[in-house]
Amino acid sequence: MKNQLNKNELTSANFIGFSKKTALTFIGLLSLTAIGFLGSQLATSQLVSASDSSLSAAQQQEVKAIVKELLVNDPELLKEAFIALQTREMMKEQAGIEQIISANQQALFETPTDPWKGAENGEITMVYFTDFNCPYCKQLEPELDKLMAEFPQLKIIIKMVPLQGQSAVDAVDFAQTVWLNEPEKYLKVKDTLMSAPRRLDSQAIAKVASITGTTQWLNNTDSRVADAVSANLNLMRTLRIGGTPSMVIGDQIVAGLVPFEQLKQHVELALEAQNGDK
Repeated sequence: MKNQLNKNELTSANFIGFSKKTALTFIGLLSLTAIGFLGSQLATSQLVSASDSSLSAAQQQEVKAIVKELLVNDPELLKEAFIALQTREMMKEQAGIEQIISANQQALFETPTDPWKGAENGEITMVYFTDFNCPYCKQLEPELDKLMAEFPQLKIIIKMVPLQGQSAVDAVDFAQTVWLNEPEKYLKVKDTLMSAPRRLDSQAIAKVASITGTTQWLNNTDSRVADAVSANLNLMRTLRIGGTPSMVIGDQIVAGLVPFEQLKQHVELALEAQNGDK
């Protein structure tokens, strides 16, 4: 039929209708293979071969010309493509983290050997990975106390991990043993260990034991501690957490020494999401 486009006419029509959205897709591929090398022949060649290897040589040249013209006439396209790619990768990464958190609910929130503070049956629960020798953890502690005051329905599960030296190992062994045997004394032990301005040593830990009436647990580590600490470290690796302090709030991982307002916002969002699911 005369009004039916043949293959070449159809191809030409498709190129004439080459939209900005389509261009962004091609430019996005260019961004991945030729970052910082705008407008080069190598980049555009990679672009075409990466996007559609079924195009003929003439068609590839036509596409390269279209992309080059678009970039020359509207350089902001490349910036938009970078932003779009970055957003997409962040969304993929966050989706992956959400799946990992969902798959590890019991290890995160239902481990009986974990110390905790705040509301016993909290409406919202945060998991907090911490090290007694971590200076940023020491700075974060007052912010967590403020957070519990702001949200009395918040429960904070404490997962102690000894990442910074043998004294951190000794401190976790001691504190975890206290929790397992005299849980009512644990928070005072933890807070006193955390209040030390410098890295702990055996004398500092012994002094804390004396202050808190827990000297019987010095060098008397509970047999359950090794498994608890190993589980905490394995969970960190599973969650792709690289250090302390790190927190799991809702379906988010919050890493590092973050300001109080940011912590507050994460708790509020988690509460909103949780209440929305009811």
